[in-house]
Amino acid sequence: MNKDIKKSIDSIQVPFQKLDAAIEEGLRASQKKVAPKKVMMLLLSSAAAFGLIIGSGFISPTMASVLAKVPILDSIFTSVGDKGLQVAINDENAMSLNETLTSNGVSLTIQDVLYDGSRLAFSFVQDKAEEIYPLHIEVNGEVINFSENMTGEYLPNGQYSGLIQVHPTKPLPNEFDLSVAIHQIGKTEGDWHFETHVIKTNNNSINLTTGQTAELDGISYEVKKFESTNSAVSLHILYKGTVEEIMNEHQVLQLHLLDQEGTLIPMINASGSGDDESMLYEYVFEPLSEEVTGLTISPFFMPLVIERKEITATLEENQLPLTISQGEMGDIVVTKVEEENGKYALYFESISSFPFGSNFEMNQLSVEDTDGNDLIADGGYPKAIGKNKYKLYFNDTKGNGDIILKTFVLPHMTLNQQAQITVKVPR
Repeated sequence: MNKDIKKSIDSIQVPFQKLDAAIEEGLRASQKKVAPKKVMMLLLSSAAAFGLIIGSGFISPTMASVLAKVPILDSIFTSVGDKGLQVAINDENAMSLNETLTSNGVSLTIQDVLYDGSRLAFSFVQDKAEEIYPLHIEVNGEVINFSENMTGEYLPNGQYSGLIQVHPTKPLPNEFDLSVAIHQIGKTEGDWHFETHVIKTNNNSINLTTGQTAELDGISYEVKKFESTNSAVSLHILYKGTVEEIMNEHQVLQLHLLDQEGTLIPMINASGSGDDESMLYEYVFEPLSEEVTGLTISPFFMPLVIERKEITATLEENQLPLTISQGEMGDIVVTKVEEENGKYALYFESISSFPFGSNFEMNQLSVEDTDGNDLIADGGYPKAIGKNKYKLYFNDTKGNGDIILKTFVLPHMTLNQQAQITVKVPR
């Protein structure tokens, strides 16, 4: 296997019947050589990776807000951006560019640009959703290595508004001249180029710890960077192990960051590179709330299960609570259903020792009618209302039979306490 690998997994809608092919394609892609000036993307996020593997076509954490409610001139940072970007975009150093680039009849408007110390991000508007690639980025005249991901949504006028996050392999200066060139949009080749001066947003950096070590299933790891800011938590981990040991067709290394209550800190991005002896992973998490006083780093292996056992149950309000067993990983318990503004709010919790995320990452619960039509409302995907407690919105069946809940038997996952590293958060 070539040690320069690239694997990007976005939070996309993946039909159940196409999941096996998607997984196989992802594993094949992990063996391809990366183009120059790009760092490999091993895992975009735990939520995205696990969602693709077990069939979570119903999870889209980064696009949970509905842009149709957002005026076209509002920043997309406030709608599809994570909490950290929502903080950073309001900083005095965030740059509002609003520059339209046109080449070969295709236009792209760059809206806002910011750098928060861990990622460079810029928002854009285009006439329709088309892939933007490749990015050529220079900082103070020098080409940088990076990984990137893009999210977005359609606007009421039919245009598409997106957000590109760039994760440099090395920290950028606190202030620099930025030059970005795009050579292709969709099927159209051209030259879209913009330049601007960038100043890092004010982030009140706190160094949490470095140098601590632990071991997971024979793979030792060391904390190389652990920093908390107003807009993100950056965690760099050096694993003493090869690519084959850390990521193969049977299992893949994942990592949870937990607060003192055992609640997940949402992951924004993860990328990594390695050789025959070690792998360096660089994780970015959402910023910490004032209530967080301690953090636990908890790596674990996630089995890659190709064959999935689907579980279905009929939802009947007069027979709640409804328990749906997910095997040894625990149960999903639906506690109540309430009508709200023409939709239905479904409350449920996961009775499991394994922690799931703010959007039910690494798990799934879908709502369908008798014919298999998705009933999840726009923006109604699961959102946490407590530790492993969630709320989702779904639409009425419109007379099309019963309401069917679907999930899967999860592969066995566990957090090994002896493999964890715990630190205090200064307050």
